[in-house]
Amino acid sequence: MLLKFSLAGLSFEVASIALLLDGGNGLAVLGGYLLLHMASSALFALAIALVAPARYQRPRAGLLGYLFCFNFFIPVGGALCMLSALLVAMFWPKDQTEDYFDTAQAPAFVTARRREGSGFSGNRVRAQLGNVATPLDKRLNALVAIQSTPTRASGASLRSLLGDPADDVRLLAYGILDGKEKKITQRIVDIRHHLKTVSDPETLAVLHQQVAELYQELIYQNLVQGDLLQYACTQMREHARAALAIDEGQPGLWFMLVRLELMSGNAPGAAEALRQAHEHGFSRVRLLPYLAELSFLEHDYDQVRKLFIEMQYDPSVSSQPQLHRYWRHGRRTIANRPDSLPRARS
Repeated sequence: MLLKFSLAGLSFEVASIALLLDGGNGLAVLGGYLLLHMASSALFALAIALVAPARYQRPRAGLLGYLFCFNFFIPVGGALCMLSALLVAMFWPKDQTEDYFDTAQAPAFVTARRREGSGFSGNRVRAQLGNVATPLDKRLNALVAIQSTPTRASGASLRSLLGDPADDVRLLAYGILDGKEKKITQRIVDIRHHLKTVSDPETLAVLHQQVAELYQELIYQNLVQGDLLQYACTQMREHARAALAIDEGQPGLWFMLVRLELMSGNAPGAAEALRQAHEHGFSRVRLLPYLAELSFLEHDYDQVRKLFIEMQYDPSVSSQPQLHRYWRHGRRTIANRPDSLPRARS
């Protein structure tokens, strides 16, 4: 069919050109030329459509109409240009998007980080602060140097200075601790006032979460002690539960409750929070130390060993390799005295 259409189209085109060159200038000659050229254009359109790539075949009527018009309005040259375009399309096809991109699985997110306070030279600072024989100006410089350090790392040193014989050191240490506590407490007060003016459930959930996180920060940074610590734990639990009552699909809040309940020694509450955190997408790798601590609280020491074997030694999970050595490689019988065993959580 390709050869037939091509030869027929070529014959009609040659005939039309011959008629135009030798037939004179009358309307009959012009009409005959147009009829022959129209037939040639139609035949060339059918021939070219047969060899067109499959992605150009649809819609069929549109392809034939385009080829016919192209050949009809550009005599001889239209067919040559169309054949050249087809050859280019066949041998140098246009790159497709899928040639450059492919679908890949999203990487697993692990909520692990470096331990706070590991970036400053704490031993030298503590030595200067704890030695009353050190010149006062050096002790004050060391104290100023750690004021921006998270209280989780520097809190013990700062609290030990509250009874320091040097008034400047004592007052500066108290001012640092008090300033950090008041900064967080003021934010809590502001958000709790805002809570009273909000009725939208989504906004309420966000505000309750923020208050719970701020109380958690007071606890984690060791900025509250004694009765204030118990009050902060109670408030953190209440606000976290209030946020989860509105939207329980928040693994971060469940994880906060895991740490709180383990710190409080509430094994059933910690077990429920661990289950909810994992069900709502929190990384199991990050939960392994807390699962081990829960098993320790429940006196399930075989499970503690299994969990340490599962997590293996990974600095992102625990920074205490002695715990891994004890639980993974110790094959001796474990005593039934929980207070004689090391804590499982890093």
